[in-house]
Amino acid sequence: MTTRRRLLLALGSWVAGFAAQAQTTPKPIDLPEFTRQRMQHQRIIGLTLGGYALANIAASGIAASRTTGETRYFHRMGVYWNLVNLGIAGFGLLGARKQAGQESLAEAVKEHENMKQVLLLNAGLDVAYLMGGTYLIERANRPTEISRRDQLRGFGKAVIVQGGFLLAFDVVNYLIFKNRDKQQQQLIQATEHGVGVVLPIR
Repeated sequence: MTTRRRLLLALGSWVAGFAAQAQTTPKPIDLPEFTRQRMQHQRIIGLTLGGYALANIAASGIAASRTTGETRYFHRMGVYWNLVNLGIAGFGLLGARKQAGQESLAEAVKEHENMKQVLLLNAGLDVAYLMGGTYLIERANRPTEISRRDQLRGFGKAVIVQGGFLLAFDVVNYLIFKNRDKQQQQLIQATEHGVGVVLPIR
C-alpha cells in the first residue's frame, strides 16, 4: 500500500468517525457546558488543521527536494498551501482562547451561528478550489502551455487534493455544529425571553 493510499484511508476513517459523532443525539446541557463544547470543538479544529498542515509541510518539503517535473510542483504547492493553513489554524486557536470566560445566552447563540456560517462559507470556497484545480489541469493540455505543462498539472492536482481534504473537513465540522442546534433550542426555550429576543439569525 502506497503512502498516498494510507493517507486517504486514514482520512476516510477520520471523516467516518466525525460523521458518526455528528449523528449522535445530544443530551440536554446547561449554558456553560454548551459554551465549553463549542470552544473545545474550535480548539480541536485548530489543532487538527495545524497538525495536518505541519505534516504536509514536512512531507512535501522533503519530497519537493527529491523529485522533478510534475511531482515536484505538486509538493511545492502542498508546502505553499499548508503554510496558509497553518496561519489559519493559529489564528483560530488564538480566537478560541480570547473567548474564554462567561457568555450570555445571546452571545453563545451568536457564536454558534457564526461558526456554522463560517464553515458553510469555507465549504463553498473548497468547491471553488476543486474547480480551480480542475481548470489548471485542463489548461495544461493546451498546446500554448507546453512549457508550463508540468507546473500546471502539479499545481492543479495539489489544489484538488488539498481542496478535497478541506471540503470534507469543513462539511463534517458543520454537521457537528448543526447537530448542536437541538441543545441550543433547549437552552432558548428554558429562558423567559424565547427565540424572538435572543436568536440572532441573519
